[in-house]
Amino acid sequence: MTGRWMKSDETRAVRRSAARPYLAKAREFHGAARDSLAAGKPNAAGLAAIHTGISAADAALVASAGVRSASRDHSAVLTLLHQLVPEAGSAQERQLRGILALKNEIAYEQRLVAKEEARTLVENAGRLVKWAQTVVSAHLD
Repeated sequence: MTGRWMKSDETRAVRRSAARPYLAKAREFHGAARDSLAAGKPNAAGLAAIHTGISAADAALVASAGVRSASRDHSAVLTLLHQLVPEAGSAQERQLRGILALKNEIAYEQRLVAKEEARTLVENAGRLVKWAQTVVSAHLD
């Protein structure tokens, strides 16, 4: 663990072995995002990409520190990653921040997702899955 961190009501302790199911969910969501993008469904692709990023972050946190975010504010995970996952760098923070910034807008607002925007979300989500795989392997294998 890096930095100072104290358990709060906004985190949940999780067995580190649970990182693999979180990673499996991230991969599944990413597959759905790619399939939706290929089928010309950018809204579905965007939302699946968001869930990919969230699950990838959960996998990394659980593998590294045995916790996951339980905050209603999805961006709280960024602080946890910075504090608890040594492998979390600026690239992962930028990718995840960009994905999370669109969550409410894509999930709940009337605005439609543009094809190129969905493509970017899916690409960044894929990068987060690859990174999470590296973190899970480093801590559990």
